[in-house]
Amino acid sequence: MNKSVVAAMCGLSAALSVVLMFLGGLFYVFSYTVPMLLGLIIITVRKTFGNRAAFAVYFSVSVLSMILVSEKESVLMYFLFYGYYPIIKPYIEKIKPRAVSFLVKLLLFNLSVLVIELLCVYVFQIPFFDDGVFSAAMLIFFAAAMNLSFLMYEFLLKYSLILYEKRIEKRIKKLFK
Repeated sequence: MNKSVVAAMCGLSAALSVVLMFLGGLFYVFSYTVPMLLGLIIITVRKTFGNRAAFAVYFSVSVLSMILVSEKESVLMYFLFYGYYPIIKPYIEKIKPRAVSFLVKLLLFNLSVLVIELLCVYVFQIPFFDDGVFSAAMLIFFAAAMNLSFLMYEFLLKYSLILYEKRIEKRIKKLFK
């Protein structure tokens, strides 16, 4: 595929991602959903143009978002997990047995969320809870909700990739030949 086409598509993907990240700051719930959506963009770039192009989009979106987007928790979610995870996911899935592969994914996700929340609280001074009251029950609920969202994200990535491969990929590659 022509390098200029790959560069143009990566630039458009990065621009769309930064705009979506910027718009994600409008509502608090988008802090978690927009980075997931951007992971879908990364997975299509990886599948169509390769890992190198996907990493280029990931790094450019991470840097531009850190500069332009005010919602730092969303940027950190993208930078520290949802941006690179779709790129490395196939390599993690090669680990046998599947249970170990799944545990590696969960461990990576939970460590990423821990680092994100610590950076938010101690570096960016974003309180973990709005009312300032910290309880173990709320922490357990947060961890359970985040792990549930990760499981749904895994499901979403799997079936989005299948849909992309069966319905869209051939058309896109034919369009850019």
